[in-house]
Amino acid sequence: MNKNQSTYGVIIFMLTLINFIVFTSEIISQSKTGIISGEVRDAVTKQPLPGANIIIEGTSIGAACDENGYYSIKNVIPGKYNLKASMIGYEASAYTDVTINPNRNHSVNFELRSVTMEMEEVQVTADYFSKPAENPVSFRTISPEEIRRSPGSAEDIFRVMQSLPGVATAGARSAQLIVRGGSPDENLTLLDGIEVYNPIHFARTGESMGIISIVNPTLLQKVDFLTGGFPVRYGDKMSSVFDMSLREGNKEIFNTDANLNIAGFGVMLDGPLIENSNMVFSLRRGFFDLITSTMNRPAAPSYYDAVGKITYDLNNKNRISLVGFYYLDQIERTGSTKEENVNWNRYDNLTRDDYGAALGINWRSLISEKAFSLVTASYTSNGWNTLQGTESEPSLMGEDIREDEFSLKSELNYQLSSNINLKLGGQFKVISSSNESWSPGDTLRNGTIIPANTISYQPDATIKTALFLQSSFRIIDPLIITTGLRYDYFALTTENNFSPRISLSYNFSDKTTFNLAWGKYYQSPASYQIAPDERNLSLKSSYATHYIAGIEQRLGYDTKASIEIYHKELSNLIVDPDSSNLLINTGSGYAQGIEFSLQKKFTDGFVGSASYSYSISKRRDYESTMLYDFEYDRPHIINLIFGLEIGAGWQIGAKFQYASGNPYTPVIGVSERNNSFYLVEGEKNFARYPDYHKLDLRIDKQFIFESWSFSVYLDLWNVFNRDNVISYSFKAEPNGTITTNPRYDFGITPILGFTAKF
Repeated sequence: MNKNQSTYGVIIFMLTLINFIVFTSEIISQSKTGIISGEVRDAVTKQPLPGANIIIEGTSIGAACDENGYYSIKNVIPGKYNLKASMIGYEASAYTDVTINPNRNHSVNFELRSVTMEMEEVQVTADYFSKPAENPVSFRTISPEEIRRSPGSAEDIFRVMQSLPGVATAGARSAQLIVRGGSPDENLTLLDGIEVYNPIHFARTGESMGIISIVNPTLLQKVDFLTGGFPVRYGDKMSSVFDMSLREGNKEIFNTDANLNIAGFGVMLDGPLIENSNMVFSLRRGFFDLITSTMNRPAAPSYYDAVGKITYDLNNKNRISLVGFYYLDQIERTGSTKEENVNWNRYDNLTRDDYGAALGINWRSLISEKAFSLVTASYTSNGWNTLQGTESEPSLMGEDIREDEFSLKSELNYQLSSNINLKLGGQFKVISSSNESWSPGDTLRNGTIIPANTISYQPDATIKTALFLQSSFRIIDPLIITTGLRYDYFALTTENNFSPRISLSYNFSDKTTFNLAWGKYYQSPASYQIAPDERNLSLKSSYATHYIAGIEQRLGYDTKASIEIYHKELSNLIVDPDSSNLLINTGSGYAQGIEFSLQKKFTDGFVGSASYSYSISKRRDYESTMLYDFEYDRPHIINLIFGLEIGAGWQIGAKFQYASGNPYTPVIGVSERNNSFYLVEGEKNFARYPDYHKLDLRIDKQFIFESWSFSVYLDLWNVFNRDNVISYSFKAEPNGTITTNPRYDFGITPILGFTAKF
């Protein structure tokens, strides 16, 4: 049986299994009901909004908030609803796709934005696309339900983001984010204010480029994704911000989720603890090692992750939350199926552990009716250790790398008046790191000889500090301007960097908005870049200057269209001039493009989006050399997504993705030296891989029983089984010929998942 027959056989089996569940499950009458509860607060001051009204759209069912801004709607029949919050003097807000299950509480928190009386008179429907005034450009918020139902994502948040405007897919093998022509390490990832340095399992292993997020998406309240022009409260990254907010445990009843799919098994707990406190916790274990062992593959990857949050209200003015996460990725490989000309895969035996952990405390204090502060203290640790070699010499090459960080961050928000908001804050970090690595001598495919090398880097602890000041103000009613200044100091490189930023948003009408942003963004060198050579202590921060302009048009209460153009000027980029351990700041370049987007929120049983991006990403290693296409440059990107409810608990969805092929450096011939042939490379990144495209389908079915619910889905990747090339390996044969082997992305791949909610 060939590969296609085997794959289609698996799909037929999975469809048969779903069909069996459908026709053998006795659906008991929906006699049990669920609860919707949460808080409604002012989006700027975080003050509770007593008396705010929450209503299930299309019904007369609702509730009003108590003096603490808390509401609870009980006896809700299981199903899907849209929820709306409103209050006089505030812009109404709505959540779509709120799924209610029997004997469970669904938490939905609202933050409402105040409006002038003139705007209030025309505000008749809820805003599905509300965003902070400080983020007028390149901003998108994603809800957990949008993550869950997205085709081709296997319910992973990073794969969902790969379908947004300005984000290029790295292929089904990778969940990494490539934002507006930048590299994945230019993205800032936060979890409840705590920086996550490696948010994706297996992102640094060499066996893959990152398979799945370390955060279970059912834990998330929302995700804010800023692809450029982000405000001064974010720093030390050049491209984007990925800001995840964990939801708080509900205060009503205890919920339990259990889910299973090809990636692994997980459980989630959510509910009240002692008085004035609640918790949410997730634990997952991956199955990749079990799958590869049944397929007789040489690599056996496994992963574990745990994420949790405990929230406690000291009183109605002060809230403390304890947040933590832990993950572990492990790979063992005996025997190699990889190309031999890649140094990482040269050896048959590999063992590697990737790990990370964090523990943090957030303290939010409502200082007055116009001000609140947020203080975050956290400790993070991450690193990896590797041994590579042969059966007789298993540790020919290895590394043991670790970085620990203590961070104290404080932010004060003060609303001076209805037209002026002030934000100021700072951060102090203490960083310690170590890098032990060794490797034997090697010869690259082009004949370059790399000598044996040993690194022992254990510097004294160093510090990073940052201060920022920002003001958002309305000069005239339709115009909001946000200005900010950020200062960063890095003791290890003795740098002082200032980052001015400004944005404006002008409302031509209640449906049309024009936005502009400009700013400077620094990114300091990482410890793994400094470690290999003491001369790298002279490295300085790379930086980018962002120029962004865009127009948003509301086509309906649930539909928005936008056009955005951007230009990023890049300077002081870190480059490797001679394949040695010495790095220098001589690189420069730019990225620019235009993005068209159409988005419809989930209403009336339908959700959809369409986007097209055209971009150029160029780099040069020295000012005197020519520009070349950056390795993450993908000029044309198209994403088409739709989802539809077809009744009786069934949902279907589809996603089509198209992207230009990435550039690569071609091999143009061979040269002979000492009776051996070596490859001769052409101009850097002068060739491109074939264009990438695939169609993904998803089918969901939910069963609601008397006291619990059960969901099953089939996520079918690359329906047409297209051979998408993601790399080539080249080898010079003993007779002087060149052998070229393509490496393909996943072919047609079925992923079956189950979730039980109790």
